[in-house]
Amino acid sequence: MRIEIVVFDGFDEMDAFGPFEVFDSAARAGADFDVALVGVDRPGRVTASHGVVLEVSRPIGSPDAIVIPGGGWLEDTETGVRKQVADGVLPAAVAELASTVQWTASVCTGGMLLAEAGILTGRTATTNRGAHEQLRGYGVTVRPERVVDDGNVVTAGGITYGIDLALHLTERGAGADIAATVGGWIEYPRDRAAVYIAG
Repeated sequence: MRIEIVVFDGFDEMDAFGPFEVFDSAARAGADFDVALVGVDRPGRVTASHGVVLEVSRPIGSPDAIVIPGGGWLEDTETGVRKQVADGVLPAAVAELASTVQWTASVCTGGMLLAEAGILTGRTATTNRGAHEQLRGYGVTVRPERVVDDGNVVTAGGITYGIDLALHLTERGAGADIAATVGGWIEYPRDRAAVYIAG
């Protein structure tokens, strides 16, 4: 399974790097995962919200699954999710991919970008609690849990919950044993009650 985590100027580091480490660790533990950080529409330099600078070698390709981090939405910065929404390129790409990937996921205010892409309307999801009301404005049933699993769309709330999301998706895709192994490696205690299964 090819998992692409899309990064852009102003993305929150933890939103992307937490899931990246979980999925990469799962691959080392035997999961059939190939995870990569990718750019929106071209390779190049990306500066995250806390100043980390990285070079991405490729844009979004033909993934089996995609993860969208948050960043900048609550602060109304000139970079981050709000700029991606305004530009329209990433929401359009997510909308197109949503019909072909096994699952689409978001962390924190990355959920607002999924909402803008039109794939959360009429569904159950979560995002950073500071954006719950805005997410409801897209016709979304918002839950307070760390992770909301609505089938082929899975969303996580605040920043560190991306780790919960990735462990949950690891269990879905590679089994409970590998998810438990990765949780042990990263010394992260899972709270299964913090995952809401919709439907």
